[in-house]
Amino acid sequence: MAVLLAACGGGDNGGGGDIPVVTAPTPTPTPTGTPTPTATNTAPVANPGANQNVLTKTSVTLDASASVDANGDPLTYKWVLKSRPSGSAAVLSSLTDAKPTFTADVAGTYVATLIVNDGKVDSAPVDVTVTAAVANAAPVANAGPDQKVTNGARVTLDGSASSDANGDALSYAWTMDARPSGSTAALSSTTVVNPSFTPDVAGNYILSLIVSDGALKSVADSVTITSSRANAAPVANAGKDQNVPTRSSVTLDGRGSSDANGDPLTYEWTLTSKPAGSNASLSAKTQAVTNFTADVAGTYVATLIVNDGTVDSAPTTVAITAVAPNLSLYRVDSLGRDELLKLPYTTSASIQTSQTCAGTSCPTTVTIDRFRIMANGDRFTIQDVTATNLTTGSPVAASFRGIGNGTVISSGQAIGFSLESGFTRGQSVNLRYEFTIKETGDKFSYTVELKTN
Repeated sequence: MAVLLAACGGGDNGGGGDIPVVTAPTPTPTPTGTPTPTATNTAPVANPGANQNVLTKTSVTLDASASVDANGDPLTYKWVLKSRPSGSAAVLSSLTDAKPTFTADVAGTYVATLIVNDGKVDSAPVDVTVTAAVANAAPVANAGPDQKVTNGARVTLDGSASSDANGDALSYAWTMDARPSGSTAALSSTTVVNPSFTPDVAGNYILSLIVSDGALKSVADSVTITSSRANAAPVANAGKDQNVPTRSSVTLDGRGSSDANGDPLTYEWTLTSKPAGSNASLSAKTQAVTNFTADVAGTYVATLIVNDGTVDSAPTTVAITAVAPNLSLYRVDSLGRDELLKLPYTTSASIQTSQTCAGTSCPTTVTIDRFRIMANGDRFTIQDVTATNLTTGSPVAASFRGIGNGTVISSGQAIGFSLESGFTRGQSVNLRYEFTIKETGDKFSYTVELKTN
């Protein structure tokens, strides 16, 4: 604030009038803008699914699909089978899939840990526990598929698809719960797996099956047999869904189709859908058995309609899932931890090492590096295996341990191998280790400059 003083004259005494004071107005501050908040990344949240109780020898599927990221970023997954019961050889089918599997091969507790990453930051690790037990499970009754028949045609029921998780022998108890008014139909037996009866009146016959494993009984399963005076439509059966490797030939089989009147059937197949980029086509569209080549990975859906000369069946579909076979290569460190690598793989290293020991128990070779290779979706063959000393005049021998020419890795199998060398006795030598995957042409090449005592 500025103050201005003004004086009025008044003689030698300086005047006797008042001195006015003038005050300047205070400036109004200029408003400043509010800073725009900076968006922050929120760590994702891992969710490995609910804890599970299973029977031993069953396949367990872990499920990270409920993991979330508040920013909507895509997630990657990192699984570790942190603990397993003593004597278990269980391994995860994949360390990076959203839904890896493993087999609970012995009773006890398995703990898997999941970490997800949104491309910027890892989530906190979250565990899921799978408890496997050898315990009796109640059997499951399966009274077979519903059937459409004509009056007077003998009907055979089929309980053979009933099952028991423990593999116990089953006993059968059938009942006829309902039949049309006026019918006198009765089961040929109530305790065999395949009893029969003859529908004598048009309408629905409802039968139930309970199976027992000697200790527990199943829940009842029912089947409906519909009998009519008219021609019954045939039932198309396109076969079971299949999982196959890409580039394999797939056979579709409609011979399980049926007609209640025993009429001969004709067949009409269509390839309803196939993955993008696929050129797959059916070899025949009007035969009971046809095939196609699953040329790319993805799901193929085929539809079958059969005709008994009078009426078409309802269409039925079968799904074929083709999976691209692949090999996973891991480097194994001194603590047994895996580092996922990529095939083809080429690397070089320089190693100096020494060992002190005495007596006949001293090792005759030194391990340079350790690896593990796992096949998924198909079998692969290792060929052109070479371990070479590139140093002229050096007697040091290089070798692979765990693999050789012709080693076959089956789908789901993992094989460990190591790179070995004799001691160089203070000399620097150059060694090369190589092999090729026959089916893909991918090459493994490892060159090392080694010096040992």
